[in-house]
Amino acid sequence: MPVASPPPTSVRSAWSRIAAFSAGLAALLIFTVAGPASAHDELLGSTPSPNEQLSTAPTSVVLTYSAAILHEGAEIVVLDASGKDWTDGDPAIDTNTLTVPVASGMPEAGYLVEWRVVSSDGHPISGTIPFAVGDATPLQSSQATPDAGGDGISVVPFVVGGIVVVVVVAVVVAIAVARRRTTPPRD
Repeated sequence: MPVASPPPTSVRSAWSRIAAFSAGLAALLIFTVAGPASAHDELLGSTPSPNEQLSTAPTSVVLTYSAAILHEGAEIVVLDASGKDWTDGDPAIDTNTLTVPVASGMPEAGYLVEWRVVSSDGHPISGTIPFAVGDATPLQSSQATPDAGGDGISVVPFVVGGIVVVVVVAVVVAIAVARRRTTPPRD
C-alpha cells in the first residue's frame, strides 16, 4: 500500500519549527555569551604619578585601582635604563591598593614602573608609569628592558566560534531529520 506524501502545510510547519528553534537558540546564545558590557578595572592613580619629576627617590610605589585587585598574579618592577629592578620586597595589596617598597640609594635617573595585576573580574590588566629622580628625563617604555610577560590570548573568540559550529551542526541535523520525515518512501 503506497504511503501518501504529506500535505505541503506540514513541510512548511517543519521549516517554521526549524527556523523558530534556530532563532531561539541564536538569541539564547547571544544573550548568555555576550552578557552586559562591562569595563575592566583600571588604574586610578599612582605615587609617583606618570612623568613626575621627584627631587628625592621614593621609598615606595603605590598604585590605586578602581576596584579590589586579586593577590594572585600581582607583579610590579621599578626599572632603570639598564634594566635593574629597584623594588625591595614583595608587593602588598590592601583591597584596591598595591604598595611595593623601593630600595634605597636610587640615583638621579629616569625610571619606569611596570605593573600587572588581576582585576576583580578576573582579567589581567597592566601598564607602565614613567618617572624621574632629580633632573633626569622619565624613562619611557621604549627605553626600558622588554617586558617578559604579555597579556594572554582571549578565549572569547574560541568560545563564540565553538558555539557557532554547534548551532550550524544542530541546524543541519534538524534539516536532515525534517527532510527524512517529509520525503515519501520510494517504491
